[in-house]
Amino acid sequence: GIGEYSNPIPSGWGLIFIGAIIWMLWYFFVGYPTNQFSQIGQWNEETLEYQAKFEEKNKNIDVAGLRAMGGSVYLVQCAPCHGVEADGSNGKAHNFTKRISKEQVVNMINNGGNNFKTSFPAGMPAGLVSGADVDTLAAYVSGGFKGEKPAAWANCTSCHGENGEGVTMVAPNLKAYDNDLVTSVLHDGKKGVIGAMPSFAGRLSETQVKAVAEYIRSIGGK
Repeated sequence: GIGEYSNPIPSGWGLIFIGAIIWMLWYFFVGYPTNQFSQIGQWNEETLEYQAKFEEKNKNIDVAGLRAMGGSVYLVQCAPCHGVEADGSNGKAHNFTKRISKEQVVNMINNGGNNFKTSFPAGMPAGLVSGADVDTLAAYVSGGFKGEKPAAWANCTSCHGENGEGVTMVAPNLKAYDNDLVTSVLHDGKKGVIGAMPSFAGRLSETQVKAVAEYIRSIGGK
């Protein structure tokens, strides 16, 4: 029958096996290059160096330069959703050619908002206006504050100002885009009637954020 032999393994194979174990232990505990060259580390260092040079070069940039820079940043970071013409791609994203739509105002009145923590930490409670006043007020705000001022607007002036131009650290400008609003949207992201926009914190430098704000203001005619 078949029996089990007790022949020793070839000495060569045994030495190779032991050597492999020793090499493995050396590699993981001694030889693994944790403190040596790192391609990712080099990339991070070069990126930080470039960003520092970029900020230094553009720290005194004028409005025209900011607007040109903002246009370039917009095409790369914003146009895929908002469209090259900034018209919102047929309702898929916010239309920057006007400040705010009637649907957006209605949504904000009914649901409130606390998106913009960076510039307006207090947020806005829901239901400050109800009934027919919601539609009337939304039409007035989205229409650019033209015509007779509705009585319901009195509920908004303490935060947004008598003329709707906003109050610093309290509520945004409803007439036009400004740096506070755009900065907060880019840092905090946004959730509204159209959908959600992710935060761009860490993806743009402070100079680039200002540039995008200036460009968007130019699109809106302000």
